[in-house]
Amino acid sequence: MLNTKINVALNQELRKKYGIRRFPVVKGDIVKIVSGSRKGEGGKVIAVSHKTNKISIEGITLPKADGKQVAYYIDHSNLVITKLDLSIEGRYNKIKDITARRNLPAPEPEKPAESEATPVESEPVEEQTEGETIDLPEQEEENDTSTEEDENLEEDDNNEN
Repeated sequence: MLNTKINVALNQELRKKYGIRRFPVVKGDIVKIVSGSRKGEGGKVIAVSHKTNKISIEGITLPKADGKQVAYYIDHSNLVITKLDLSIEGRYNKIKDITARRNLPAPEPEKPAESEATPVESEPVEEQTEGETIDLPEQEEENDTSTEEDENLEEDDNNEN
């Protein structure tokens, strides 16, 4: 049976803030490597392997012989979480319950990550009824000659009647 959660130690600041020592790591948490050849590096978690208990971090890769970069998986015991992703409602509720039991202030909820482009609110479009007329901008000179010809044709039609 696979262990469904990989607990990673929290840094000193988060330990005091939440009153816990370890918490399950998920994609989106910010971690730092505390031991090994990559000590001091860190970043956002991009993958968690529950089968091997290893974690892949954004920007930390190994080069292959053909020049391609491969994700570098690090053992969970060599990491500390520096920032929890509390945009997941279940995680936020769990932290809130833990802090309440330890008489600590409740954490602030985080909004889910949004795309960098923010939607622009457009002005409401007024609906037109059948009886309204629309003022069009004046036409250019080329179109003015065609309107003169149209007027001449209309006069000829009127003269024939």
